[in-house]
Amino acid sequence: MHVAIAVSGGPDSMALLRAVLELQSQYQGAGRLSVLHVNHRLRAAESDDDAAWLASQCAALGVPLTVLHGNAADRCQTMGDGVEAAARQERYQLLAEAAERLGVRYLATGHTRDDQVETVLFRLLRGSGLRGLRGIPRTRRLTPAVTLVRPLLDCSREALTSYLGALDQSYRTDRTNTDIRITRNRIRHELLPQLREAYNADIDAALLRLSAQSNDAQQLLETQAGKLLKQCAAESVRTPADASHAEQQQLSLAIEPFSQQPAILVCEALRLAWREAGLPEQAMTYHWWRRLTELAQDLHSGQILNLPGNVLATVSDDRLLLRW
Repeated sequence: MHVAIAVSGGPDSMALLRAVLELQSQYQGAGRLSVLHVNHRLRAAESDDDAAWLASQCAALGVPLTVLHGNAADRCQTMGDGVEAAARQERYQLLAEAAERLGVRYLATGHTRDDQVETVLFRLLRGSGLRGLRGIPRTRRLTPAVTLVRPLLDCSREALTSYLGALDQSYRTDRTNTDIRITRNRIRHELLPQLREAYNADIDAALLRLSAQSNDAQQLLETQAGKLLKQCAAESVRTPADASHAEQQQLSLAIEPFSQQPAILVCEALRLAWREAGLPEQAMTYHWWRRLTELAQDLHSGQILNLPGNVLATVSDDRLLLRW
């Protein structure tokens, strides 16, 4: 089993690298270990210095390094996302592609308990529902062949820094991590310390419980939604393009099974159907999911919804039709 580790050079990913190397030495696994590093060039010479420093560390540790080059700034302008979001999307795309080229089955990242706390609070402030409040998942399928794993989610940054100190292992510090113009940094350096001091010394544990409970509830909801969707006899149709019309696809769902179900369950079933059809979800906000749910539960509405992604939703002959 071949494994790759995404290493930025910071304390979390360096601790993960040293821990995996220690386990590999102890158990003499036959799999190949690789290090992947993404250079977004967001900090110019500093980014190049990080990559060069990591190359020297990997050489000393005897582990192969692959440096991946991206341009998050250009992607940000092209896609209209913030720099952080663009860098994250680019990073996972580059890592997944490299992992597949290397024949890697698992890609590990150094996300920690602190990252989980900050993510849950960040999403809570944004108004996320159950799905978002689950926080960072322990595993996620990146491609059919590569699974992302996060083995340090139960470890604190403080414990990892102490571990590196005991090994006399140095690490890099990204100065943008202290830039409080970035929302996540304000949460880390300002909001969480205030909450711990003035409101709840155990706020971290409370947020982690919220994450775990949200995950349990969401898993149950998804299981029941899957069963409900099977009752809807989904049918997909692709209309070939001709000289006067572009190719069009259609998803048809029987709506009678939705009629007596709670709206939250119907909404989740529609999410599953939407995802299975390969439709983009990013622009489908809470407002749009509720509108689509209301349409699916009203046999006589006659309403037509123009949904994000140029998806047209209508009800005809007791079936919900999605066309795009």
